[in-house]
Amino acid sequence: MPNNFTQQERQNLLNQLGNGRANAIGARTLAQNLGYPVGGNQVQLRSLIKECIEVDGDLIGAATGRPAGFFVISTIHELENYVDSLENRTRSDNERRTALINSWNQNNNNQTNRQILNLQ
Repeated sequence: MPNNFTQQERQNLLNQLGNGRANAIGARTLAQNLGYPVGGNQVQLRSLIKECIEVDGDLIGAATGRPAGFFVISTIHELENYVDSLENRTRSDNERRTALINSWNQNNNNQTNRQILNLQ
């Protein structure tokens, strides 16, 4: 993955994040604090978070409940809850993908060559 953000930008993000799930900060507030666009679904902020996780190995989690937002993962329980939520989302996305492929192939002569993904 290429680096699209500087080390300082990645550090600025970490400085804004609270430690632990209870200190999650909402995406809109976080984007505003970092000077990124706050409209839509904060694409630039989410790209920065992804880069911090994948390039620097930062333990950044996200939650949809109260408080909703991003946080530095500080316990194994927080880690496992977050990776479980990612797994559930992956499975749900894959089910939708499979349904689309099957529907297309059942209703069209021009079949897609996309394969069904079997997640373990």
